[in-house]
Amino acid sequence: MYEEASNSNLIMLLHTAIYPFIAALIVSFITGKLLRTSSFLGYLGGFIVGLSLIHSGLSLPPKQAIDYYSISALIGTFVFISLHLISNSTALKYGLCALLTGLSFYLLLNPVLKHSGLHMSLIWSVACAVATLMYIALSQQTGPNSTERKGLEKLEPHTPMIGLMIVAGSAAPVISIGGSLLIGQLLGAFAAASAGYLLVSLITSNQQAFSSTPAIILLAGLISQSHVLADIPLSVMTLIAASCFVTPIVRHLTQKAIPTILCQAILSIIVSGFCLWLVWPESSLY
Repeated sequence: MYEEASNSNLIMLLHTAIYPFIAALIVSFITGKLLRTSSFLGYLGGFIVGLSLIHSGLSLPPKQAIDYYSISALIGTFVFISLHLISNSTALKYGLCALLTGLSFYLLLNPVLKHSGLHMSLIWSVACAVATLMYIALSQQTGPNSTERKGLEKLEPHTPMIGLMIVAGSAAPVISIGGSLLIGQLLGAFAAASAGYLLVSLITSNQQAFSSTPAIILLAGLISQSHVLADIPLSVMTLIAASCFVTPIVRHLTQKAIPTILCQAILSIIVSGFCLWLVWPESSLY
């Protein structure tokens, strides 16, 4: 019995962390060599690998809410491309981004919310899209190139992705214990894939504006589904979502990598601990 449990834990670790991390390393390196602006496909590839391993019923075309993450990854890629290609009109750029982001959330949430009516799906989609656009706008910051930065400050251009990785990693146990092991594992896969992508980006000194855009679309989808699909309390979902904004806000205030990362890590630990207390099964407290 203990051997079976050990094997099960090992398989879960491989599917949730190791394989997505390795896949992200490989895809990030290959795409970065072919086209430097496409290295973000590394963490998308790592996440999709994790999704296919964790969610054994993954199907294309999508049939369940979880299946739509493959479509969301594709939508995130289109959003990234549109943000880069449309430079003459800010309204058009962010308008198209809002439309695509809203579509992603609609696809992820509608399979569950459709029983409550179309209006509920639209309300959630619009609310999530607005919050995501706020993050995208806040996370964009121009500054010196990484080659002009010294020491650990070379991390500064990558702080948005580092922040999202920290949020996902700290939220994974909360969601796993509180409502959905599946979504918790997907959060772990997201964090692992992000780590693989970041490692390659740091080694190759590859940085690209808006590279965290597809990531926030996926992460916001996981956070919103934790409430809609897994019945995580709305207060917990809101706290986790709000913690995503720590990195862009502190980054604007300090323009320093280490204070930004430390603030995100400390607050995420506090939020995770508090949320764990909120969702911990009452029966296990006695």
